[in-house]
Amino acid sequence: MKQLPSFTVWTFLALLTVMSVSAGTRAWYVVACCSNGYLDPEIHVQDRPLSYENALLVNFAKDYSFMCQAPLAKEEETTAHSAPLYPLLVGLISSRSETPDWSWRWLQVVLGSLTAVCYFFFARRSFHNTLVATLAGLLAAFHPFWIFNTGEMNDGVLASFMLGLALALGARGAQSGGPLTGLAFGFALAAVALTRAALLPFAVVALLWFIWECRRHPLGWFAAFLALLGFVNGLAPWALRNWQAFERPVPVATSTYLHLWMGNNPRGIVSTLDDGTLKPTLSDERWKELRDEPNQTLRYNALANDVWQEVKEHPAETLARRIEAALAFFLGDNWLKSRQVASMVQPSDTIAESPDWVREHAPTILQGALLAMIALGLLGWRYSHAWRRYGRLCIIAAIFIPLPYIVSHAEPLHGPRLPLDGVVLCFMAYALASLVPGLVSTPGAAAKQMQQQQQES
Repeated sequence: MKQLPSFTVWTFLALLTVMSVSAGTRAWYVVACCSNGYLDPEIHVQDRPLSYENALLVNFAKDYSFMCQAPLAKEEETTAHSAPLYPLLVGLISSRSETPDWSWRWLQVVLGSLTAVCYFFFARRSFHNTLVATLAGLLAAFHPFWIFNTGEMNDGVLASFMLGLALALGARGAQSGGPLTGLAFGFALAAVALTRAALLPFAVVALLWFIWECRRHPLGWFAAFLALLGFVNGLAPWALRNWQAFERPVPVATSTYLHLWMGNNPRGIVSTLDDGTLKPTLSDERWKELRDEPNQTLRYNALANDVWQEVKEHPAETLARRIEAALAFFLGDNWLKSRQVASMVQPSDTIAESPDWVREHAPTILQGALLAMIALGLLGWRYSHAWRRYGRLCIIAAIFIPLPYIVSHAEPLHGPRLPLDGVVLCFMAYALASLVPGLVSTPGAAAKQMQQQQQES
């Protein structure tokens, strides 16, 4: 087995470079394209918040209540149709800051910088190579989708950071068996699920993988127990609140069957969660019946039978929708329909004007980055097969993060995929390092080299 490289002065300088570059690029973008953080940017790579999402933020900032007129609801109600962590953080900032948008954007600069740092450590643990780690960190620092997302008011940066933190802690804990790392990993997985409910399956599978890996260490059982404890305790307060509000077990969100219906209805995939797009998918009688149900959990769960009937009666159309949803996850629904890789908004009193070169070249930069991710990501995945034991979290993330969106629906832009980009960037880094012979090695080759050195000595 190849040993993890020691943390030298050069490693520290590489880490410092990654942190500085990632902070610099994001700070420049917020200053140049968001009027120092006070205004929205022209370019959006993730969908803008809908009216009910904005109402949720306003209500939480006002009296710490999770209330809004949720989809299919007649009036404002206590809700759990979406994950709570982003509204919670933005609401707390809004209640304590006179300029909440400015505060949140600069917080996203910090979180984006830390995300690049997390992938530096994750790649270093996954491939035991400081060069690959440095390349992964620099790719994360310059990743255009993440840079553009820094100026937007949504959960993309937070979700990317939480996933990167969980991956870095999981890779470290699985190799060291440290109890404190296991506890932190459990809490990080809970934070991932509380940021986006669609990431709950990934969090559960990653936790099970970590528990299985802990069997290799003397105190692994303790680390596994603490990871489980951290995960359960991280979800417990929100799950308990949902039980009190809806009298049903809801670990994160109530809207599972609502999203499944959006991706499995007779009118095709609906990618925007609002009443205007949902109403045409239901008969008038069914629409009224659902809106008359006061319990949000029961209202959305009532769609389970509708989903099953549609899948059973139209299997071919269902599979076609799954292919469409998979392509929309990776490329964006707007790209499939109109070849638009981003949303461009005209400057106004609330929209900052970007430099001319950014506005003109943004589509080219984004599409080039997307093409490079697909090509080099697949190449890096193939080349890194020998490191599959150490980089198992990469494969778990690559399978279970897209899965909920593929069985339901993606979005017009790239919001669902943004957290997964970090994993793809790690594969890209390995592919780039592998292009030069001798820069990276496999665990087996490293073990043979160590044996030869021992025999010679």
